[in-house]
Amino acid sequence: HGSGSLSYHPDPKFADCTLRHNILTMSQAFAFQLPVGYATISALSSLDSTATSTIRRRLNLAVAASSMWLAASTAFASKFAFGYDLYTLKLKAIASGTHTANGLLALFAWRRSFSTDKMTVPICLSRVIRGTIGSLWDIGPSKPSNDPDSPELISNNNASIWGLCTAGLLWFTILPVVSPYPLATVPTILGKRLSRPASAFTFLGAVCAFCLKESTESKAEEDRISRLRKGLMIGSSLHLLLIMLKLIGVDGGGLIIPGRGLWEVYPAMLAVPFATASSIIVHALVCFAALL
Repeated sequence: HGSGSLSYHPDPKFADCTLRHNILTMSQAFAFQLPVGYATISALSSLDSTATSTIRRRLNLAVAASSMWLAASTAFASKFAFGYDLYTLKLKAIASGTHTANGLLALFAWRRSFSTDKMTVPICLSRVIRGTIGSLWDIGPSKPSNDPDSPELISNNNASIWGLCTAGLLWFTILPVVSPYPLATVPTILGKRLSRPASAFTFLGAVCAFCLKESTESKAEEDRISRLRKGLMIGSSLHLLLIMLKLIGVDGGGLIIPGRGLWEVYPAMLAVPFATASSIIVHALVCFAALL
């Protein structure tokens, strides 16, 4: 449903945007989201060993939270899109129902991963809250080192990078939700209509980065976990490519190609240069971490 809301612009100021601009914007809506979403589901479909049970549970909860956020942002679109409501009632019902079902399925899978039958609702809530708080405190590496050449600490140095990626993506998950326009459009650069709903995928990316940080520290990374690495690398690379194309000026002019397109059709991105640059750095760091 995201592509439909981006195929035209409801603001008369941008009503005459070219097909090229619409294609770039729709591509931005899929560049990070599809690879990360696919990598997460792909990893979940094959994580069945005891060694990866914690990661499997964490990913299931992340999918549940992301799905519920997407369901809410579809059902109450105007609340998430600065007053814009571009979905038909039928589309809202189908999309929000699908996201809700997906979220409930992920929660059910998380609940089924425990051998005990004593997982009541209060116990489940307590476990989620305690686990979330513990994970936030554990974003940093367990054994940080300032020596990049120490062989026995290489994995911890890599874990430090993944921890920084986690913190950056988590920050850019929260930023669009709590910030006014135009700051709310960073990091996805999807304008008022989809920047807040897209936080679901940024959060999913943050959880994937955290799983990779934990896996790196335990030195137990499997091929299944490496799917998260590949998904983050592909998603961040495509996201950066599209941002660079816009800055260069392929959409009517920019920093290199003559024209005023960059300033006319991407005013929100340029209005918050520090946040935009920080977002670029975080996604570039993800690509760097994925190559190590």
